[in-house]
Amino acid sequence: MHNYFNEKSLHNIDPKGRLLLPKDIRHAFKIKKGDPLYLVPNLSDPQYLEIRTAKQWGDYCESLRRETSGEQKKDTFRYAMMSKEQSTVDGQGRILIPQGIRDSCKLDGSVAVINMDQYTEVWCQEHVERKYADMVRAFKATNDRIF
Repeated sequence: MHNYFNEKSLHNIDPKGRLLLPKDIRHAFKIKKGDPLYLVPNLSDPQYLEIRTAKQWGDYCESLRRETSGEQKKDTFRYAMMSKEQSTVDGQGRILIPQGIRDSCKLDGSVAVINMDQYTEVWCQEHVERKYADMVRAFKATNDRIF
């Protein structure tokens, strides 16, 4: 397996299922001990975990509310509400990722933690490496269009 990521991106989930949130993400999102974080598995192919602060969760729900009414909106909202888990940041900056989410997103051992500006993603290293070629193509197309 080729490692496309530097040590800043790769982190470990410990045997108890805890992830130390990177310092730059804790700083960027002003995350501190006792803060609730909302975890929702994104079951795209491949699967990954989305993590949002309370404010980011509120903003996400508000954007869902603005969607056009219909079954797709309801199903999306249902999935988000049924699938979300809440985790609290401990004094060392760690969160516990529930076993069900770890299983569905294949999160164990080494994971990639990505600051997405509006939220954080956590990917199984194998999954993010599988997705890497798509990321490169998207970056090139967007970068070429912008510059």
